[in-house]
Amino acid sequence: MNSKPQNTEYNLALLLKEGNTEAFKIIFNQYKSKLYFFTLAYLHSPAEVDEIIQDVFLSLWEHRQSLNETLSIKSYLYKITVNHILNHLKHEAVKQKFINYALKNQSEVDDQSQESIDFDDLKVMIESIIERLPAQQQKIFKMSRWEGLSHDEIATQLGISVRSVENQVYRALKFIKANLKEEYLTI
Repeated sequence: MNSKPQNTEYNLALLLKEGNTEAFKIIFNQYKSKLYFFTLAYLHSPAEVDEIIQDVFLSLWEHRQSLNETLSIKSYLYKITVNHILNHLKHEAVKQKFINYALKNQSEVDDQSQESIDFDDLKVMIESIIERLPAQQQKIFKMSRWEGLSHDEIATQLGISVRSVENQVYRALKFIKANLKEEYLTI
C-alpha cells in the first residue's frame, strides 16, 4: 500500500511535475479567479492584476519540476502571488520616487531656464534704454556700472568734478527706472 495521500491535489502536482498540460489547465481554472480577486484587493488595477496572475502561473509552470507534491498547491500559489504583489508594490514605489525626483528636478530646471530667459530679456531692455541716454551720461553710467569705476576715478579720467559724475549717474538711473516701469506696463 502507498503511504502518500491519494488526493486530487497530490495527483495534479505529480502530473504537473511531469509536464502534463492538462493538469496545469485544471490548476489554472481552479485557482485563477481566487488569485485574481485576492490580488485585486491589493492592487486595484485589473490590468496589473492580470499581469500578476499571468506571472504567477508562468512561474508555476517554469518551476514545476521543483514542486513538492506533498505540499498544498493552493498554499504554493498564494505564496508566489504574495511575492509578486510585494515585488510589484516595491517597483511601483521606486518608480513613483523616480517620477517625483524627475518632476522636482525638471521644475527646477524649468524655473532656472525661465529665470535665465527673463534675465536676458531684462538685460536687453535695459541696454536699449541706456542707448537712449545722452552720450556723456551714457559713458559715465557705463564706466560706473559696467566697468565698476568709482565716481572719483571717472571724474579723474574725464576731467570733470565728482559732483558732475554723481549727478549724471543719478539722472541715468532715474531715466532707466522710469523707462523700465513704462516698458513693463506695456508688456
